Amino acid sequence: MEKFLKFGLVGIFNTLITIISYIILVKFGMNYLIANIISYLIGVANSYYWNKNWVFQSNNKNLSVFFKFLTVNLIVLAFNTFSLFILVDKLLYNEFIAQIFAIGIGMMINFFLNKIWTFNQSENSY
Repeated sequence: MEKFLKFGLVGIFNTLITIISYIILVKFGMNYLIANIISYLIGVANSYYWNKNWVFQSNNKNLSVFFKFLTVNLIVLAFNTFSLFILVDKLLYNEFIAQIFAIGIGMMINFFLNKIWTFNQSENSY
Protein backbone atom coordinates (compact mmCIF):
# COMPACT_ATOMS: atom_id res chain seq x y z
CA MET A 1 0.00 0.00 0.00
CA GLU A 2 2.87 2.38 0.76
CA LYS A 3 4.27 1.93 -2.74
CA PHE A 4 0.88 2.68 -4.27
CA LEU A 5 0.60 5.88 -2.21
CA LYS A 6 4.10 6.97 -3.24
CA PHE A 7 3.29 6.06 -6.84
CA GLY A 8 0.14 8.14 -6.55
CA LEU A 9 2.08 11.14 -5.26
CA VAL A 10 4.61 10.87 -8.08
CA GLY A 11 1.66 10.42 -10.42
CA ILE A 12 0.05 13.63 -9.18
CA PHE A 13 3.21 15.60 -9.96
CA ASN A 14 3.64 13.86 -13.31
CA THR A 15 0.00 14.56 -14.11
CA LEU A 16 0.47 18.24 -13.30
CA ILE A 17 3.58 18.38 -15.46
CA THR A 18 1.77 16.57 -18.27
CA ILE A 19 -1.41 18.66 -18.08
CA ILE A 20 0.42 21.98 -17.84
CA SER A 21 2.64 21.04 -20.79
CA TYR A 22 -0.43 19.85 -22.73
CA ILE A 23 -2.38 23.06 -22.08
CA ILE A 24 0.56 25.24 -23.08
CA LEU A 25 1.16 23.30 -26.30
CA VAL A 26 -2.53 23.28 -27.28
CA LYS A 27 -2.92 26.98 -26.44
CA PHE A 28 -0.01 27.71 -28.77
CA GLY A 29 -1.88 25.97 -31.58
CA MET A 30 -0.39 22.48 -31.54
CA ASN A 31 -2.69 19.59 -32.49
CA TYR A 32 -4.03 18.02 -29.30
CA LEU A 33 -2.77 14.51 -30.18
CA ILE A 34 0.78 15.72 -30.85
CA ALA A 35 0.63 17.86 -27.70
CA ASN A 36 -0.49 14.77 -25.79
CA ILE A 37 2.51 12.74 -26.97
CA ILE A 38 5.05 15.46 -26.21
CA SER A 39 3.60 16.33 -22.81
CA TYR A 40 3.35 12.64 -21.88
CA LEU A 41 7.02 12.07 -22.71
CA ILE A 42 7.99 15.05 -20.53
CA GLY A 43 6.10 13.43 -17.65
CA VAL A 44 7.75 10.05 -18.36
CA ALA A 45 11.24 11.47 -17.88
CA ASN A 46 10.26 12.82 -14.45
CA SER A 47 8.36 9.64 -13.62
CA TYR A 48 11.27 7.31 -14.35
CA TYR A 49 13.58 9.08 -11.95
CA TRP A 50 11.12 9.19 -9.03
CA ASN A 51 9.63 5.72 -9.54
CA LYS A 52 13.02 4.05 -9.84
CA ASN A 53 14.65 5.84 -6.93
CA TRP A 54 11.82 6.56 -4.50
CA VAL A 55 8.71 4.47 -5.14
CA PHE A 56 10.21 1.11 -6.07
CA GLN A 57 13.74 1.89 -4.77
CA SER A 58 15.37 -0.09 -7.52
CA ASN A 59 19.15 0.07 -7.36
CA ASN A 60 19.43 -2.00 -10.51
CA LYS A 61 21.68 -0.20 -12.98
CA ASN A 62 20.78 -2.59 -15.78
CA LEU A 63 19.38 -0.81 -18.82
CA SER A 64 16.66 -3.44 -19.07
CA VAL A 65 14.78 -1.65 -16.26
CA PHE A 66 14.79 1.57 -18.27
CA PHE A 67 13.63 -0.22 -21.42
CA LYS A 68 10.86 -2.00 -19.50
CA PHE A 69 9.77 1.33 -18.03
CA LEU A 70 9.83 2.91 -21.47
CA THR A 71 7.83 -0.01 -22.93
CA VAL A 72 5.18 0.27 -20.21
CA ASN A 73 4.91 3.99 -20.79
CA LEU A 74 4.66 3.60 -24.56
CA ILE A 75 1.79 1.14 -24.02
CA VAL A 76 0.09 3.59 -21.68
CA LEU A 77 0.78 6.46 -24.11
CA ALA A 78 -0.87 4.49 -26.93
CA PHE A 79 -3.88 3.78 -24.72
CA ASN A 80 -3.99 7.40 -23.57
CA THR A 81 -3.77 8.82 -27.09
CA PHE A 82 -6.36 6.39 -28.46
CA SER A 83 -8.73 7.19 -25.55
CA LEU A 84 -8.21 10.90 -26.12
CA PHE A 85 -8.97 10.54 -29.82
CA ILE A 86 -12.20 8.59 -29.13
CA LEU A 87 -13.34 10.99 -26.41
CA VAL A 88 -12.60 14.16 -28.40
CA ASP A 89 -13.23 13.20 -32.04
CA LYS A 90 -15.97 10.60 -31.65
CA LEU A 91 -17.75 11.45 -28.38
CA LEU A 92 -17.09 15.21 -28.67
CA TYR A 93 -15.72 15.73 -25.16
CA ASN A 94 -13.67 18.82 -24.41
CA GLU A 95 -9.99 18.00 -25.04
CA PHE A 96 -8.95 19.12 -21.55
CA ILE A 97 -11.63 17.09 -19.74
CA ALA A 98 -10.87 14.07 -21.95
CA GLN A 99 -7.16 14.37 -21.11
CA ILE A 100 -7.85 14.16 -17.37
CA PHE A 101 -10.02 11.06 -17.82
CA ALA A 102 -7.46 9.32 -20.05
CA ILE A 103 -4.62 10.08 -17.62
CA GLY A 104 -6.58 8.60 -14.69
CA ILE A 105 -7.11 5.25 -16.39
CA GLY A 106 -3.56 5.24 -17.74
CA MET A 107 -2.16 5.79 -14.25
CA MET A 108 -3.74 2.57 -12.97
CA ILE A 109 -2.42 0.57 -15.92
CA ASN A 110 1.00 2.15 -15.48
CA PHE A 111 1.22 1.27 -11.77
CA PHE A 112 0.33 -2.38 -12.18
CA LEU A 113 2.59 -2.97 -15.18
CA ASN A 114 5.53 -1.26 -13.45
CA LYS A 115 4.93 -3.13 -10.21
CA ILE A 116 4.65 -6.61 -11.71
CA TRP A 117 7.18 -6.24 -14.54
CA THR A 118 9.47 -3.20 -14.61
CA PHE A 119 10.45 -2.90 -10.95
CA ASN A 120 9.74 -6.47 -9.89
CA GLN A 121 12.43 -6.94 -7.22
CA SER A 122 12.67 -10.72 -7.56
CA GLU A 123 13.12 -10.51 -11.32
CA ASN A 124 15.56 -7.57 -11.25
CA SER A 125 17.83 -8.75 -8.45
CA TYR A 126 20.17 -11.00 -10.41
